[in-house]
Amino acid sequence: MQAIKKIMEVEKDKSISLKSLPFKPGSTVEVIVIPATDQAKDIFSFMDTVVKNKKIAPLSTKQIEKIVHEARARR
Repeated sequence: MQAIKKIMEVEKDKSISLKSLPFKPGSTVEVIVIPATDQAKDIFSFMDTVVKNKKIAPLSTKQIEKIVHEARARR
């Protein structure tokens, strides 16, 4: 079973919309909605939201490693 976790805000009309799910069109899925706690909004979820809102292009692990090494070299 493949599970997808998304932390979302409920819209003013009390709805949410899930897009870009990794399931084939026509698949049957089960949806369970649970209020998020403060713990659920961890740094990774927060950064995912920031990246989406700021439209920051995702970086590969190699690109991140290069940035880290360059930053360490300048110290």
